[in-house]
Order: sequence, then C-alpha cells, then structure tokens
Amino acid sequence: MRRLALSVLPLVVGAVVAGALAAPAQAVSPVRAAPAEKAPEHRKAPEVRKPETRKPVKVIRFTLTGTLTATTSTSITLTVKGPKRERGTSVTVPVAGTARIALDDEPATLDALPAGAHVVVSGTATTATRTATRVHAETGSDD
Repeated sequence: MRRLALSVLPLVVGAVVAGALAAPAQAVSPVRAAPAEKAPEHRKAPEVRKPETRKPVKVIRFTLTGTLTATTSTSITLTVKGPKRERGTSVTVPVAGTARIALDDEPATLDALPAGAHVVVSGTATTATRTATRVHAETGSDD
C-alpha cells in the first residue's frame, strides 16, 4: 500500500501543479477591476501671456503723375497717368500739413493750384492710405 501511495503521489502532485499553472491563463474574471484613481492634479500657475507684438506697418514711397482736377484745403484730386493699374482713374490723396507745394517751381498753397495743371504728387503709403508730402504743379505757360 505504501508503494501504491508513493507511485500515485507523483501523478497527483503533477496534476495539481499542472492545473494550478493552467487555471490562471484560462480563468476569466467575472468582476471588472476598478479604474485606478486619478492622482490629484497640482494646480499650475496661470500662464503669463506675453503682450502682443504687432508688426510695424510697412511704409513705402509712392509717386503719382497726372492732371489736377480739384483741390481742397487738405487734399488733392487728380486723374492719374500711371501706374498701369491706376491709369485713367481719379484719385484723391490727403496732403500732409508739412507738405512742400510748388506751382511752376515757386512755393504755393493747395488753393493756388489751378485745375488742369500737370501735377506730380509723391509721399508715403501704407496698406490703407496714402499721404502726399510733395506736390509739384506745372501750368504749362511759359513766362
């Protein structure tokens, strides 16, 4: 009997060990694991926003040539001879208070410029506006 017990013992031990090893791989847990608790978030310091830096407005020089059609105390209107995209159009340009204004190579005021005179207007332009800083008019009469 002792022999029988000793001969069966390895089989029983082998079956138990094999079952123990195989059981976890096949077992399906009927209870879902609880989700892990989130760690408490640490409050971040509020972000410091940098002040917005605006791009500087690009100022470019312009020159228009044409025939004077009208003036006011602060602006000049002319029919443009060029550039191509503005040729033949009527353009009103504000004139700076410090603008140099000349009529037949003599200093003058905007009110003194006659309609129909040939004018060259130059100044500065941004994307939205033009401002004349020089106005030169020629009446075409030789004195």
